[in-house]
Amino acid sequence: MSVKKYKFAIILFKKILMERFNGLEEKQALLNAIIMSSDDAIVSKSLDGIITSWNPAAERMFGYLSNEAVGRHISLIIPDDRLSEEDFIIGQVRSGKKVDHFETIRKRKNGELVPISVTVSPVIDDYGKIIGASKIARDISDQQKAQQEKAELLDKLKELNSKKDEFIALASHELRTPLSSMQAYLQIIPRFTTDEKTHSFVQKAQAQALKLNNLISDLLDVSKIEAGKLVLKIEKFNVRTLLEDTIELIRLSENDFTIILTTDVDSLYVDGDAHRLEQVITNLLTNAIRYSTDTNLIEVFLSKENKHFKIGVKDYGLGIPSDKLNELFTRFYRVNNKKNISGLGLGLYLCKEIVSQHNGRIWACSELNKGSTFWLQLPCTLS
Repeated sequence: MSVKKYKFAIILFKKILMERFNGLEEKQALLNAIIMSSDDAIVSKSLDGIITSWNPAAERMFGYLSNEAVGRHISLIIPDDRLSEEDFIIGQVRSGKKVDHFETIRKRKNGELVPISVTVSPVIDDYGKIIGASKIARDISDQQKAQQEKAELLDKLKELNSKKDEFIALASHELRTPLSSMQAYLQIIPRFTTDEKTHSFVQKAQAQALKLNNLISDLLDVSKIEAGKLVLKIEKFNVRTLLEDTIELIRLSENDFTIILTTDVDSLYVDGDAHRLEQVITNLLTNAIRYSTDTNLIEVFLSKENKHFKIGVKDYGLGIPSDKLNELFTRFYRVNNKKNISGLGLGLYLCKEIVSQHNGRIWACSELNKGSTFWLQLPCTLS
C-alpha cells in the first residue's frame, strides 16, 4: 500500500470513529435527559447492591440527595422486614431476568413508608456480561388509596343492598297479614247487602287488593331469590293440562281477549314446580294482554323438541325495541309505553329466575309496534 493510500485510510478510519463517537454521545445525552426529567425514580446499582446512580425523581421520592445515596447500599431505602426481597431481585437479575411491576414498600429518609411498583432490568456491558441492575420505581400511593376507597364503597353498597332486601322482605311479610284480613272482609260484605253499587265497589276493591297481593308476592319472591332461598317443589305433572288450566283462568278474568292454544302434543308429563311454572305462564299472558292495543288476540304455542319442551306467548301489541330485549329480564326494568302501564318491573325478572332454576331459558322476539313473542324452553326431566 502506498503512503498516500495509507494516509487516506487512516483519515477515513478516524472519521468513522468520530461519527460513531458523536452518535454515542448524542444517544447518551438523550438518555441522560430522559433520566433526569423522569417522574419515576430511576436508580442503578451494582450486583452487590451498591447504588451507582440516583436521579432527581429518586431524590423527591425517597428524600435522599444524590450525593447521600450514591455509594451506599440499596438497603438504605428497604424496610428491615423486606430485606429478603433484595436477594430475590438480585437473583433474578444475575440470571438475566427482568423483574416487572413488582409491588412493594420502601422507606423514605424521614422513616415514612411509601408503596411503589418496581421494574428491575439487568445492566449488560459491551461483552454481554451482567454488571448491575437498573431500577425504575413508581409511587403507587394514590393508586392504592383509590383501590381502597373503591373497595370500601363496594362494601358499603353491598351492605345497603342487603339492608334494602331485608327491608323489602320484612315489609312484604308485615303487609301480608292486614291484606289477608282486608280480602276476607271484602268477601264477607256482599252477604249483608244486595245493593248493586256496594257490590260494584266491593268488586273494584277486591281487584285492587288482588293486585296489591300480587305485588307483595313478587317482592317476597325477589327477596327469596336474592337470599338464595327460593326452593322449587319438584313433581311430575302434565304441562299441557297446566297450560290449558292457566289459559282458562286468564280467560275468565279477561273475557274481552281471545287466547288460542296451538299444539301437536296430547299430553306431556315433565318434572318441575307446577306452581312456579304456572306463575311464569300467568305473567307472560297478563303482560301480553296489558301491552296489546289494536287487537284482542293472544296466541300460545306448546311443542316438544327432543328432551325439551317449548312454550311461546305471542301478542300483537306495542312491541319492544330490539335494543331493549336483553334488559327486559332485569330487576325493576320497565319498558316505556304509550299506555303508561303501572308495575314494579319484577315479573319478567322472576320468570327468568324460575326458568333458570329449572335449567331452562327464556327470551323475547319483538319489533316496535309489531307485537312480541316470549319463549321459554325447559328440560322435560330435571337431573
